[in-house]
Formats: sequence, C-alpha cells, structure tokens
Amino acid sequence: MTLLPVQVEETPRWWPAARLLLLLPLLILPALLLLPPVLRLPVYSVQGGTLTARSLGARVVIPPGTPVQSRAVTLHGKVIGSVLPGYTVGLFRTPTGRAQVFSDGSQGRSALVFATRTPTVLTPADPQALLRSWQSGENATFRPARPARPDWTLLLLLPLVPITVLLLARPRLTYRLDGDTLTVRTAATTLRFPRHDTRAALTHTPLGTRLFGTATPGYYTGTFISRAGTGGKIQAAAGAARPGQAVILIHNDREYYLTPTDPQALIDWFSTGTVPQAVHPAGS
Repeated sequence: MTLLPVQVEETPRWWPAARLLLLLPLLILPALLLLPPVLRLPVYSVQGGTLTARSLGARVVIPPGTPVQSRAVTLHGKVIGSVLPGYTVGLFRTPTGRAQVFSDGSQGRSALVFATRTPTVLTPADPQALLRSWQSGENATFRPARPARPDWTLLLLLPLVPITVLLLARPRLTYRLDGDTLTVRTAATTLRFPRHDTRAALTHTPLGTRLFGTATPGYYTGTFISRAGTGGKIQAAAGAARPGQAVILIHNDREYYLTPTDPQALIDWFSTGTVPQAVHPAGS
C-alpha cells in the first residue's frame, strides 16, 4: 500500500488571522455565559476606604469621599455590556445620561449612584451596610441580591463551538492505493476508484468556482464549476485550486479533480499498474 499525499498550496498569511476572527466570538461566548456565575460577579469590594466594583471585563475604583446618592435608577438601553440574568453590567443610558452599571438587573429598587466621571450605579443587596463599611474604612465584600446565572437559551449555542472549530480547521485529505483501487478520503466522504474501471488524464486547468462544498486554503471538496475535463460540474478532492498539474478521474460517468504530489505517477499507475514510490507532500 502506497500513500499518495496531496499537493498542498501555501496557506495565505491572512488565513490564520481570519480563522481566529471567526472563532473568537464563539470562544468568548462560553466565558461570558459561564464565568459570571462561577466567579459570583458583579462584586463590590471595600478596602481601606476605597470601593472597587468589578465585573468580568471591567472595574471601577471609587475613592473615599466620592459623592453618592441612594435612589432608584431606570435603565433605558445598553450601549455596551451584558444583560444576562442577574448580571447587568456595562455602559447604559439612563434618564440623566450614561452610567457605568454593576448590577443584578433590578429595576425600580434603590441603587447607589456614585458621582464618578461617568456616574457609577451599584445595586448591593444591603446598600446601607456597604455605605457604612466604605465610609468607616472597613474591609468587606458585597454582592447584589440576585446572583448571576447562565442564560440556558444562549447555552444551546455552545455546540456550535466545536462544530465551527472542525469546519475552520484544515481536515485531512488522503489518497491511498489499496491493491488495484485508489481510495480518496476527505473529512466527509470516502471514494474508491478501481484501476480497471477508471479513466485518468492530466490537466493544467484550475479547479474553478465552488458550487457546493468546502473551499479553504489547502482543502477543496465538493462540487465545482470547472473547465477541466469535459467542462461543467466536477467533484473535487484537492489540496490546491490552481496546481501546476492535476488529475481528472472519470468513474461511473462522473469526473473528479485530484491534486497528487506526482500527477504523472498516478496516471501511470492507472494505465500500467506501476506502483509509485512513496513521496512527501509538496512543500514539506
């Protein structure tokens, strides 16, 4: 059995960055959903007369003597931040302007509004106890009345993370000789081409335009519109869209576009049965 590694094209410099940008939102989503309940955020820490409010992605330090009011605050809309159950944090619009909010989302109950450069709104379970500790210089930790909890509706999206990772990763594409049969494996299919029942020809024509399937650097599978072969539709199992040479296989009245490292050696195997020597992938 002899492996015929595919001819791979050089990965464009922009591809790793593009893949990261596509993955980043899905990697951040689980953290946004799960970490606030695990870390019990938001939290208000008093130490030496300084009050610090923290969420997952932000914190505000409120120095001693900062003016503060105790009043109800109505949030009119999020500028940036989160409104998960028990975790309403970020920059919000209020009737008196924008405010930094570290809250459990309670509406209509008394909140502490500190006169920082952008007003800071906290909703501790015991506002008066927090003020006493802050004003007397004690050390204490306070939290909102309602703890953060995951939004189980959004958690249904989590299975998309591994699926997207698999789609964006470069799947394996192999050509293998098994006796008198060439076996082509992609991530989704296994194709077998008997030597005596398959016609093979060389082509210099590029693969063409994807109609249905996958087209990422180094991995092209599915149905393409191509001038290679007899023209029209062609099935791809290729490592490059514009190789120097490619092989067209015709089997059961369908055409397939392959890019082995040594196209002529594969043509010779189909015509004479001569087994090619093992080769390494191009560029290795």
